Amino acid sequence: MSLPMQKATYRARAAGSGFGTSSKGNNQIGIPCEIVDHEELAGETITWLGHFTEKTTARTVESLQHFGWQGDDLSELEDLDAAAAARLLPEIVEIVVDPEQYEGEWQLKVKWVNKPGAGRFSFKEPLVGSGLKAFAAQMKGTIRGAKAAGPRASAPKQNGGGAQPQHPNAPGNRRDDDIPF
Repeated sequence: MSLPMQKATYRARAAGSGFGTSSKGNNQIGIPCEIVDHEELAGETITWLGHFTEKTTARTVESLQHFGWQGDDLSELEDLDAAAAARLLPEIVEIVVDPEQYEGEWQLKVKWVNKPGAGRFSFKEPLVGSGLKAFAAQMKGTIRGAKAAGPRASAPKQNGGGAQPQHPNAPGNRRDDDIPF
């Protein structure tokens, strides 16, 4: 089975590495990513290409760090096999894949390499445990009062209460005899 041709996020690990040069002369690193933790697709691989250009180098290095690389000499990542990748790039990452058309053919491409869970929102200062319990207790009366009052009116009345007049052609303000034909 191969990966479905659709946008998805998978947990993966590095299964090797290699370097090359693009057709535009830019240096690249390729990391085959082996899917883990997915019942049907575990063991499938897709290669992430990291680019070393003025605009992309920082993100490529960040992605390598997400894989767990702690070095500063890229040559230590030359032609890694699975065992060496497990030592130098040991972390599980989340890869975001998306179909992309290249030279007239559709292919699945790794768009992003992220830390697991990094794509989800998180608070800088989470409210948990006893702090959350204290806040919840403080809010109970307010919430009960809001429930008892019922839902608030969501729209002002059309012709009263100081609301601005609506345009004559706005929905609800037109009469059938106003139609100009």
